Amino acid sequence: MECLFQPNAYLGDEVIDCYINLIKAQTHLKCRSGGRVHIENAFQFNFLKRDGDVDIKTEELYPIEDMTQICSAERRVLLYLDHDMVFIPINILETHWYLAVIHARNMEIQVLDSLGTSQDRKDLTDSIKGLQRQIDMISQRKELKDHRWPDLQVASWPLREIDMGYAKQTDSSSCGLFLLNYIEYWTGDELSDSFTQDDMSHFRKKMAAILLSSELNKRRGCLLYKNDKEVDSGSPSDVEILENPTDSKKRKLLHVLDDNEVVYEDEEGPITQADLQKWFVDDWDKRTPVKVSNDGCTNDFLMVGLSTKDMPVTKADSIDVLCDYIMAIEDDTTLEMTWVRSFNPFKIEISVKDLQNILTINLDMTLRCFDMAVRLLANKESRRPKGEIINNRKHYMDMRFWRMVGFGKLPKYHQDPTAEELAKTLDCWPSMNYYITGCRYVLMPWKFNGCYALFVIDHVKKHVTFIDFTPTQDWCKHMPYKRFAEAIIMASKKYKIAYSKKRSGWAEDIFKWEHTIQTDVPIDLRGFNTSYLVLQAMAMWGNDRRMKFVGDAKIVRRNFVIDLLSYEDNSCRYVIPANIQQRLIDIAKKD
Repeated sequence: MECLFQPNAYLGDEVIDCYINLIKAQTHLKCRSGGRVHIENAFQFNFLKRDGDVDIKTEELYPIEDMTQICSAERRVLLYLDHDMVFIPINILETHWYLAVIHARNMEIQVLDSLGTSQDRKDLTDSIKGLQRQIDMISQRKELKDHRWPDLQVASWPLREIDMGYAKQTDSSSCGLFLLNYIEYWTGDELSDSFTQDDMSHFRKKMAAILLSSELNKRRGCLLYKNDKEVDSGSPSDVEILENPTDSKKRKLLHVLDDNEVVYEDEEGPITQADLQKWFVDDWDKRTPVKVSNDGCTNDFLMVGLSTKDMPVTKADSIDVLCDYIMAIEDDTTLEMTWVRSFNPFKIEISVKDLQNILTINLDMTLRCFDMAVRLLANKESRRPKGEIINNRKHYMDMRFWRMVGFGKLPKYHQDPTAEELAKTLDCWPSMNYYITGCRYVLMPWKFNGCYALFVIDHVKKHVTFIDFTPTQDWCKHMPYKRFAEAIIMASKKYKIAYSKKRSGWAEDIFKWEHTIQTDVPIDLRGFNTSYLVLQAMAMWGNDRRMKFVGDAKIVRRNFVIDLLSYEDNSCRYVIPANIQQRLIDIAKKD
């Protein structure tokens, strides 16, 4: 909200989306002279632009086994085809807003830009290509009929730059305000109301009143502070759909203040309670009242709740706010969405629900999350400064080897892997340059009864170190090595096969090497955090210093979530809502 009280501030996604949702709630704006209208939210542009990348195959964006994403694309396509016009806000590099209108009746893409016409609309053309890809994909799955579009080849429709005449900006910060006016007043042929740059200053303040007083605002009626005093920002979802809106004529905008009391001041003077009430009653309540259906309570509303103004100063607090926000997500569709996907060396997908599980203290990490964590370790290792001497190179194994060995499974339920499959677990990680025979240490994670442990194989000393973070059980207290005997026997047989594929003639048996159980490690009595302790051990091993573990499970888990969402090779990074991406950027700047 702070940007609405600063005359030269740029409007971010959150404010744009909030106002768009209010426009979408107005029944009389859903049908215009150009036909039925669907208005997209700001972050949807990122999905379309991502799908317009010709370098990424459709099966990579929408794997056949990922029905959640395919169904999401299908719903979007069918929704578009059920409308004559689709309004898409376009955000260019977080610096400029303009509006694209897919006008099906005219079979054209209209461009409404407050800066005037432009020859470069790559963002828009990529988005239209992305939509075309989605339409083509869905049309292969089902017959698209009984829709409102005369032609489904939307990528072939021409772009038409609309001359906005007087409705243009003359400053550097009003593009978002013009965008919202275009969305509200464009009929498909013309603007139904007139406005100029001079109107934007008033509209900026009026918009603040509208958002604060809307019945969709969960915090309507709360105190509006004059100073930058930090207050409780409430639930991560700051917008709520009310089943039975109250009579707008009976409500007060900010009922806790007197009419003449100044609630905010800007360069143009004080803004009083009476000013806000007048703007709201005169300009907004005269519109056709509408009862908002539950269909409007989607993830779009959830994603606008993270306030920029309320972001804390420290990095730790910023991480806490973002993780609390993720934990508050309850929408089933959002929880099933994949926010992290990596293809190399094999595909791993992490959903929003997986992120919540990571943040849940009494749940240990799933296998795919652990595999992704190991991939992050290897990725971090690959980014060491060039020329840095690595004396004791190590190879990180993920849980593929453990799965292939079939530890704890009956033979009839386990298929023995091939030598080639086993050898792949010893391949050099992408973006790194080494060969397994040049590594001193091979770090092999394992699982016992649902808890993670680590075998460190030292090829120089021919030594195996067992690192276990759970209490020694009664049946093996007299001989702790008994617990690892079966595992190391099975691992030794398969490891010999795998390593011999990398080094011809290698026939060592690591079971016969010297074994040591690592001491002075933390003990996880409940077994909920063994995966995080193993990952810390993998990261610290070989640095010739005593291992110091982070014992605060909450901190470790939250940092891991930030690392996942910040992963540079994440092919789903555009799926992550823009406001969360911005928080990740802010957190990275605090390093």
